[in-house]
Amino acid sequence: MKNVRGKKEDKDFYKTTRFDLVFIILILFFSIVSFWAIHKRSGPSSGMSRVYIYQENKLLEESGLDKDKIITILDGKMRLELKGGRVRVLDTDCPHHICKNMGWIKYNGETLLCVPNKVLIEIKSKGPAIIDAVAY
Repeated sequence: MKNVRGKKEDKDFYKTTRFDLVFIILILFFSIVSFWAIHKRSGPSSGMSRVYIYQENKLLEESGLDKDKIITILDGKMRLELKGGRVRVLDTDCPHHICKNMGWIKYNGETLLCVPNKVLIEIKSKGPAIIDAVAY
């Protein structure tokens, strides 16, 4: 003889209880709080960020990231773009253009490096560095 459950028992089995609702609300609450905390922490570091451009350990130029502009260095061999609080290599005469392909940097401690031209572009600010390391 088959053990047949009635339809009423099946409906009760899938019914949402108060415990389920409290559990779902707590999970949503902690998810939202965690997302907010991570998002707040991953923003730009506190303090005004500045970009420093070095060639062979000599400071060529220093500029704030608050204004959009194009910086030309090395007698026109390399151009940098500062826009929206970010920096990128816009154009360069180096053979492989790796520094150009690195893209934008914007956080404290991030760097761009052009080895053939011996140029280092670094962002510094008063706050702690957010990114420890970047791997490509």
